[in-house]
Amino acid sequence: MRNQYWVHAVNPRLDRAWTERSGKWLLFVPFQKLDQTWNLIAEETVSGLLGIASKAATAKTNGLARNAWIKVICIYTYDFDDMEDVMRVRARLRELGFIKKLSYKSDQATENGVYASNTKSRVSVFYE
Repeated sequence: MRNQYWVHAVNPRLDRAWTERSGKWLLFVPFQKLDQTWNLIAEETVSGLLGIASKAATAKTNGLARNAWIKVICIYTYDFDDMEDVMRVRARLRELGFIKKLSYKSDQATENGVYASNTKSRVSVFYE
């Protein structure tokens, strides 16, 4: 794992495909809680209770990270225009104990290299 930036989990019962409007809820977790949090998110993803996929940053140093001691976990949805699905995933994250506000970012923004660290405009599609 030390030579990879990400570990992945996929919902095996995908009833929706990735779209140009795919995006993700972003969980920022302390490095000390990364494994515990990732195990929960991966299990929920594989069980079909979250989005279409998820991924977590690993211990490998990543130049995009602002803080080496805070790692990100992404929980993907297929289409940010499907508010029911996006908010269903957010509601499940709340049920799992993630009650602080979370950012939801489009994959297109990521593909375009838009990060909070390099823009003054809002990056998140939702902040719930």
